[in-house]
Order: sequence, then structure tokens, then C-alpha cells
Amino acid sequence: MELTVNIKEQSKIAAFLNLIKEIDYIEIVNVREELQELPDEHKDLLDKRLQRIENGETTFKDWSLIKKKYENKAV
Repeated sequence: MELTVNIKEQSKIAAFLNLIKEIDYIEIVNVREELQELPDEHKDLLDKRLQRIENGETTFKDWSLIKKKYENKAV
């Protein structure tokens, strides 16, 4: 049986996912978040980080490596 759940408050998603991960007879099949526009503050932060990378001041790690590190940990 599959059940679709809509969590209205984005801030509650992590807590909910952590809770159901603890229940051994529940499997998380798919998690889909609605895309929301990034706030201007976040865009500015990302632009500054990209500029630092382009200037050779820092490097970045591939997202797939970071994602693997945290996939099995609590959100």
C-alpha cells in the first residue's frame, strides 16, 4: 500500500521524515518537494560563492559526494 502525505509547513518536513525512518515497517518510496523561488539573500550568497570559485579562492565538492555522505543520516 502506498500513502501520499502533504506536509503544509516546510519546516516540519525533516522532523516527519526522521520520525518515519525509525519505524521498521515503513519504507520511504519517494520524496518530492514543490519548487520554491530562492530568496534574494540566498541568490546573493550563491553568486558570491561562485565568484570565489572562479577567482580560485576556494574549491567545491561535487553534490553527489555530499549527498551520499548524508543519505543515511538523520536530516
